[in-house]
Amino acid sequence: MNSVIDCLNEASTPHPPYPGEEGARKALDPYCRKVAEALSDGFLDEFWSALGRLQDCYTNEAFRRGFCLGAALMEELRGEGYVWGG
Repeated sequence: MNSVIDCLNEASTPHPPYPGEEGARKALDPYCRKVAEALSDGFLDEFWSALGRLQDCYTNEAFRRGFCLGAALMEELRGEGYVWGG
């Protein structure tokens, strides 16, 4: 890595599937199908909506932290003359 920007870019690049991930997903699929067959559409809709609201809490916090980190990084790099000719 030549710079902090290179390091952050590498860390934020989407990863290929992890070893064993595809097999684990395939093994889980029959269970997901049984759950979908056993429960009503209304129940599943409410469940996934509630789970989505929980996930939104994590997503919003991750965005906030990333935004603050990005701002701090720009400020640090600006002080070193890397951004805006500081």
